[in-house]
Amino acid sequence: MRIPGIPGASEPTFRTRDCQWMGLDTLVMETCADLEEEGWVVSPHAAKVTIQVARCTVQGPVELDTPSLIAAVREGLRPRYVLLTEEQVEAVLTAYARVVLTMDIAEISG
Repeated sequence: MRIPGIPGASEPTFRTRDCQWMGLDTLVMETCADLEEEGWVVSPHAAKVTIQVARCTVQGPVELDTPSLIAAVREGLRPRYVLLTEEQVEAVLTAYARVVLTMDIAEISG
């Protein structure tokens, strides 16, 4: 199942250390499952857009601390009609990072 995200945004693929490739949608579904275990319910669409906005934000010229990143991502979600609280944005980004670490991602392409 393809999860709608930001039109035109990159859809990276991820290679694990055991050389398996997976798409962003797979990591988004794992992120949503991780969030559910933590008691958060976030739609795959909202999670994917949050991750895509965060990826674009961290690739910018200015390095942000965690609170500034969360605020910038939250602002970047509004024009895309995704409204999350700061706590929800932080939960999504934390769960995504945890999934990337757990899956032992060695390379990101795209």
